[in-house]
Amino acid sequence: MNLNGKLAFRIAAIVNWLVAIGGFVDPTKLALVAGIPPANYAFLVRIWTGMVIMFGAMFWEISSDMEGKRYLIKYAWIEKSVTALSVTIGYLFERAPGKILILIVFTDYIWIPMFLHFDRLLRRRYHDSGNR
Repeated sequence: MNLNGKLAFRIAAIVNWLVAIGGFVDPTKLALVAGIPPANYAFLVRIWTGMVIMFGAMFWEISSDMEGKRYLIKYAWIEKSVTALSVTIGYLFERAPGKILILIVFTDYIWIPMFLHFDRLLRRRYHDSGNR
């Protein structure tokens, strides 16, 4: 479990960093390269991508000691869920382009069940063993 979890959280961290760095450095240029309209407020893109970078650091931290950092795992799936739902709602109300929704499928939706799995697994393990 630890090796699979370690690998999953490390890959998630790297994906977060790769996806976010361009938006943090130059949100307008990234939008143009992606073929989507630039955001009206580039500073909001920087805030969001900065948070993505920070959560990537948290995923890496979790990967270094899943059992010791097990309390952080719930924040991993919560973060992915908030982002996925926010973009999906934006897309449904025609406020977010389809390219962003496709990106979110690969950067958020696919990770939610995996993170939930590790969260439940470790909660069960520690609850059943009486450890806190």
